[in-house]
Amino acid sequence: MTRPVVFMYSGQGSQYFHMTRELYEHNARYRLWLEHCDEIASSIIGKSLLDTVFDPRRDKSDPFDSLPDSSAALVCVEYSLTRVVQELGHQCDFLLGYSLGEITAAVVAEALPLEDGIAFAVEFARLLEQRTPLAGMLAVVGSSELLRTHESLFTGCWVTGRNFDGNFVVSGRAADIDSLERALESKGVLCQRLPVDYGVHTELIDPVEERARRLMDSLSFTPPQIPIISSATADRVDAVSVDGLWAAVRQPVEFSRTIEKVTAAGGATFVDLGPSATLATFVKYIAGPGDGSSQVGAVNRFGNDVKSMNDFRAFMASL
Repeated sequence: MTRPVVFMYSGQGSQYFHMTRELYEHNARYRLWLEHCDEIASSIIGKSLLDTVFDPRRDKSDPFDSLPDSSAALVCVEYSLTRVVQELGHQCDFLLGYSLGEITAAVVAEALPLEDGIAFAVEFARLLEQRTPLAGMLAVVGSSELLRTHESLFTGCWVTGRNFDGNFVVSGRAADIDSLERALESKGVLCQRLPVDYGVHTELIDPVEERARRLMDSLSFTPPQIPIISSATADRVDAVSVDGLWAAVRQPVEFSRTIEKVTAAGGATFVDLGPSATLATFVKYIAGPGDGSSQVGAVNRFGNDVKSMNDFRAFMASL
């Protein structure tokens, strides 16, 4: 039996300065698609997105936390990677988005024009910057039992992502996340602050719901040409809608449950088309050793993009 191929798209937290720079410099097709996206994004942002992403004054480890810039960059990078992969002859059976990645999935599925996808990513980010409080997002490497055994530490915070058993994400106001980070580190719990300064997937963004829905109402939705799976609901998306997009940014991300549901029928091949290959790593910890699932990223945050793309091609050829 041929196992389904799932293209995956990550969201906020997976971005970094200089992401995919080597591929941009050495792969003419990737450069063409990313520059095409940059033309669209630049007219919305008012500056070259590529100048921001590849800013020589920035180090890869610097937090890429300008929400409009990073949101547009993620959609552009993920879409461009997809076009390169498709041109290599690789197609998929399903698209799976994680938070903002659901916008990329909708664009790749042709349920949303590329221009609309980039514009919405930027305008929604601007809404969050202008009308919601500063917040923080923390990835916690530990059992979800911590939420019960150390309940007081998580006061004022919400679980906003369940990635796999032993890895979850919490968000809250900036001061509450600062306090939680210090407390967990004092107890020897590994955690990582993510470059996200607004409270997506929490009630902190509820004040912009009406305006966000008006933005979404202005988008041009059409039936998806490739089936989409939402990691907010763990269900297939038959039609991209305002309610579905709002759920993607407001509800917690149930990534682990989504992958378990996809693999329940006998495994799948998961292709991570985000810039960090984080979702491929998550899948490795979720998929059972006997279900036949496999995972691969096209690039990752450690550089050497050309080798990563060649390794990806070899992996896909071996299936």
